[in-house]
Amino acid sequence: MLKNQNSISAKYAWTSGLLFVLLLAAVRANSAMLLKLDTGIIGIVQNSMPTFETSLMKAVTTIAEPKFAIAYAVIIAAVLWFMRLRVDAIWTLATLAGGDVVAYIFKEFVQRARPRWNQVISESGFSFPSGHTFGAVLIVFFLVWFFVSRIRSQNLQKVCQIILIIWVVLVMYSRIYLGAHYPSDVLAAFFLAVAWLAIARWLYKKLYDFVAQFVEKDVQGRHSQH
Repeated sequence: MLKNQNSISAKYAWTSGLLFVLLLAAVRANSAMLLKLDTGIIGIVQNSMPTFETSLMKAVTTIAEPKFAIAYAVIIAAVLWFMRLRVDAIWTLATLAGGDVVAYIFKEFVQRARPRWNQVISESGFSFPSGHTFGAVLIVFFLVWFFVSRIRSQNLQKVCQIILIIWVVLVMYSRIYLGAHYPSDVLAAFFLAVAWLAIARWLYKKLYDFVAQFVEKDVQGRHSQH
């Protein structure tokens, strides 16, 4: 099924990769300009923090926990497996697992400390890139490619896509609002996720036949469509 979906264009993939590298370089170089921009945005976001908004942001960030992203991916993979889209199911789990490893490597490489002021929630570990944002972007793309794209009504498809986009924005906003990340952390996570998904789609295409011969019953029939 994934092979029938439009992939991320090379232009967007390379642009996302480049923007991630630029942010990575700026953070590693302790860019004063980037820090000023980050702190300025945090100041604006945290200027007014009503109880309702704080509770909402806590709920959003809890739902988007990386450990829950793993659970969401497992559920998506299970549904795909039940639908006999077994290569897609394996790809979903491998993409999330591989992406988490990639994000972790960059966290350890950069070792950026989290913002030290007005932390609404206590977070441990390094700040760059945002794991919540990275996982949310991957899950949203999974949902769009595997399920939203199957909706026959174009209008309903667009509504679902808009809702999912809003969700990603809320996750990114919540991490800044709660003082868990700098804005550059969440932006870098978004760009890294898009670039990683493009790589994962390329690997899917290259390895589809190899994986299919082990998990697909009707290998010849599926190969004829590939």
